[in-house]
Amino acid sequence: MRGSACDLPDERSGSWSVRVRRPSFTGLGSWKPRAVSRCEGPLNQHRLNLREAIAVSAAGGSVPVTDEERWPASRSLAHPHAHVQQNGSRDSDGLHRGLGRPGGYRRPMERERTGAIRAVLIDIDGVLTVSWEPLPGAVEAMERLRAAGLPLALVTNTTSRTRASICSRLVEAGFPVTVDDILTAPAVTAVYLREHHPDARCLLLNAGDINDDLTGVTLVEQEDDADPLTETDVDVVVVGGAGDEFGYEALNRLFHHLQRGAHLVAMHRNLYWRTADGLDLDTGAFLLGLERAARVEASITGKPSEAFFAAALAHLGADASATLMVGDDIESDVLAAQRSGITGALVKTGKYLPETHRSAEGTPDHVLDSFAALPDLLERLASGSR
Repeated sequence: MRGSACDLPDERSGSWSVRVRRPSFTGLGSWKPRAVSRCEGPLNQHRLNLREAIAVSAAGGSVPVTDEERWPASRSLAHPHAHVQQNGSRDSDGLHRGLGRPGGYRRPMERERTGAIRAVLIDIDGVLTVSWEPLPGAVEAMERLRAAGLPLALVTNTTSRTRASICSRLVEAGFPVTVDDILTAPAVTAVYLREHHPDARCLLLNAGDINDDLTGVTLVEQEDDADPLTETDVDVVVVGGAGDEFGYEALNRLFHHLQRGAHLVAMHRNLYWRTADGLDLDTGAFLLGLERAARVEASITGKPSEAFFAAALAHLGADASATLMVGDDIESDVLAAQRSGITGALVKTGKYLPETHRSAEGTPDHVLDSFAALPDLLERLASGSR
C-alpha cells in the first residue's frame, strides 16, 4: 500500500462490492493474510458512508446488519470472511443526511472493558504524525492493523485540510489509508449545518481552506474593511481551527453577529495542539471568550461530541463495546470515547502531558507509550489478558 493513490471508486455510481477471505491468526506479531480474491471499493467493509452513518447515529446509534454480516464472537482480531454488496445513490460528497443534535447519541450501557476489539478509531495529529511527519513505528503499526483486516477509521478534529488533502499527506508518509477511512470535524459540521440550519448564511472563521468538505453550506464572504455594526447579518457563526486568521477584528466581527442572534457552531474546543515547535493555542482558547462575552453556548460537532463518535461507529458498522479509540488528548479523544462506551487508549505522544493526565477527571482504560504499541495491546485483549 505504500505510496498508493487515494482515489476510490466513484461513490456516485451507486454500487460496490467486496469479497475478503479471513486471514489466519497466529498473533498480531505474525499475521499471515491470505490472498484477497476480489476487492472493489474502500479498504474497510461492513461500514456506511459518513452521511449514512450520521443518519444511523441520529436514530439511536445502532447499525442494522444481517446475521450473515455480523462479526463472529471469536477471540480473533481478524475481520470475518465477508461478501458485502451495497446498492444505492449517494450525494456528491458521499455523506448521508441525518445528523442528530451534538451530544444527542444514546449512551451505551456501562460494561467491563475487556475482550477482543473488532474496530479501531484513530486520531491523526499527535498519534500518527506531528506536523505531518510520521511518528516512529506508526506506519508499521498501521500496516499490521491492515494485514489483520481490522476495520478502522481515522477520526480527527484537523480543520486545516480537506479529507482528500489529509489522505494525500498520509499516503505520502507511507500510511495505507484511503479518503473513505477519514472522518473530519469539517465534514461532520457540513452535515450538521445542512440538517439543522438549511439554507442558512454561515460566516466561517478557520485557518485553512476546507470549502471542498463544506458542500451544501452557504458561506458568506465579508470584506475585511466592512463595518461590523452595519454589515449583512449571518445566521450561523462557524468556528474552525485557530491560526493567524484569529485576530481581534475577526473575533470581534463574530462577537457582533452573535449579539445580533446568530447561532454559534464550533468544530471543536481543543485548547492547544502539538506542532514540531511545541504546543500552540487552538480554537478552544478563543471559543471560551466568545461564549462568555456573547452569553451563548456553542454546538460542538467534532470531538468530544458523542454524536461524532456515534457517526464514526456507524461508519464502520461497529459496536461501541468492541471498539477502541486511540488518541493523545485525554479529554477529547479518550475519556469522551469512554463516555460513549468505547474502550480508550491514551498515547504518550503529541499533546500528551503528564500533569494533564494526572489532573484528568477520569482514567484511561489503557495507556501506551505510542501508537506503535497498539497491535500488541490488541493481541493481549484478544487473548483475554490486559
